[in-house]
Amino acid sequence: MDGKHWPKALNRLLLMVQGAVVISGWFSATFVIGTSSGRPLLGLCLALALGILGIFVHEAGHYLAARWWGMPVLSMRLTVLELQARRRGWRLRLRKCLGGYVMAASNLQRSLRGQWLAVAFCGPLLNLLAGLAALGLGLAWPGLSGAVLLGFAAINLALGVANLIPTLGTMPSDGLLLWRWFTHRDDQLAELAYARLLALSVAGATSGQLPQADLEHLDQAAMPQPLVAFSYRLAARQEQGDWAAAQAMEPELERLLEGRAGELPGLQVMVDLLRTELAFCRACQQRDASLLQGAPLTAEVEWYSPWLRPRGQALAAFLDGDRQRGESHLEQVQRLADDSVILSLGKSEALLAGHLRALPGA
Repeated sequence: MDGKHWPKALNRLLLMVQGAVVISGWFSATFVIGTSSGRPLLGLCLALALGILGIFVHEAGHYLAARWWGMPVLSMRLTVLELQARRRGWRLRLRKCLGGYVMAASNLQRSLRGQWLAVAFCGPLLNLLAGLAALGLGLAWPGLSGAVLLGFAAINLALGVANLIPTLGTMPSDGLLLWRWFTHRDDQLAELAYARLLALSVAGATSGQLPQADLEHLDQAAMPQPLVAFSYRLAARQEQGDWAAAQAMEPELERLLEGRAGELPGLQVMVDLLRTELAFCRACQQRDASLLQGAPLTAEVEWYSPWLRPRGQALAAFLDGDRQRGESHLEQVQRLADDSVILSLGKSEALLAGHLRALPGA
C-alpha cells in the first residue's frame, strides 16, 4: 500500500472500530435491561431511549464548554431536534434524521487552541463522567432500576470512548479535533480564516469591515468556503447600496457552481439564499419588486434568514408609494435581525433599510 492510500485505509478501520464500540454499548444496554426485566422488547425500547439521552449528554458537554469559554453558540442539534440560538431564547424545529452537534463561534478575546480543545473534549468527558456515575449507582441499586442505570452507563461509556477515536466521516470526530487543536500553534493560519471571519461577524463586524486577506484564503479553500467568501462580498455591496455592483456578481456565482456538483451536496440552502439576495439586488437596481417572485425563498432559507421575506415586502411597499407599510415591514426586519446572535446582521439590515428608504420612488 503506497503512502497516499494508507491514511484512508486507517480511517476506514478506525470508523469500523468506532461503530463497533457504539453498537456494543447499545447491545449491552439492551441485554442488561432485557435480562433483568425478562422482557427483551422492553430492553430494546429503553436502550433506544437511553441512546437518545446519551446524545443529549454528549452535546450538553460541548455546549457547557463553549459557554464557559465565552463562545457564542449559534445552533445545536439534539437527535431530531434542531435549535437555533437567538438573543432572546431559542427557535426549534423537528428534523427527519438523527444527528448531534453544537455550532459555536470563537471568542476572539481568548486563545483559539484552549477554547476549542475544551469544546472537543467536554462532550466525551461528560459521557464518561455520566457513565461512571450511572455504573456506580447501577451496581448499588437492585432490580430494573439498577439495570436501567447500568444500561445508561454502557451507552455513555461507549459514546465517550467512540468519540475519542480520531476519525474523519461526514465531520471530524472529537478525537480528531482534539489532535488537531493539541498540535495547533498559530491562530493566523489560512485554514482558520473561516473561523476568524465568523467570529468577527458574530462580534459585530459588518461584511465591509472584514479583512480582505481572510476572504482570499476562503477563495482558495474547498467548498463551501468560496461560497462563504462570495456571500460576504455580496453583503458588503448591499451594505453600500451598490445594487449594480451586487447584481453584477451573479455570473461569478454561476462560475463558482459550474462543474462542482460533487462538492455541493448539503449546500442547496446556501445557494438558494445567495440567489434570493441577488434577486433582491436586481429588484432594487431595476426598481421592480416583481423580480422577487422567482427567487428561491424556501422554508429552509427562511429558517436561517427570517428577515428576507419582510425585507422584500418592504421594497415592494416603498416602490408602490406606501411608505407606512414599508416602514412597518422594515421594523419587522430589524426586530428579527437584532434578535440574531450574529451581531453584524442587525447592523447590516439597518444599512439596507436606509438604502431602501432612499430609492427613487420610495
